[in-house]
Amino acid sequence: MPVRGVVGSDYTKIRTDFKTIKNPYGDDEILLVPAISPDVSLIHAFRADRYGNCVLNSALDDALLARASNKVIVSAEEIVETSELKTSQRGNFVSRVHVSAVVCLPGGAAPTSCGTYYREKADVLLEYLDAAKHPERLTDYLQEFSLRCRNGGELL
Repeated sequence: MPVRGVVGSDYTKIRTDFKTIKNPYGDDEILLVPAISPDVSLIHAFRADRYGNCVLNSALDDALLARASNKVIVSAEEIVETSELKTSQRGNFVSRVHVSAVVCLPGGAAPTSCGTYYREKADVLLEYLDAAKHPERLTDYLQEFSLRCRNGGELL
């Protein structure tokens, strides 16, 4: 995939598989990024049907990720009838042919945002960022976060 955003940065020093070339359609340079093919991707959707068809946030690359992955597990705010998905006016539709499993998980994108369903929780994200600086604190944070979710703690 051609990318412009990191041309001229030090990023290519750590990602030697990224190649800078002359843009064949212009006078500038572009970076070529190799395709990825994840074994499993976890994707959160606005809505899905019981077959795995879903509507995803169009501001993210999750629809592209679903097509590139070997297996896709979709969590969704709502499970609806297929006919409701086809009339949806927002998001990217992803066909069930790309989805291995689907689960109803309201709040599953927390503490990040999910379209108009809920906004990100900055305080929880800041806790994570602080803990991520230290491996031992990160382990404790993830355990506490998981327990909070399992016990019905409010993340939204």
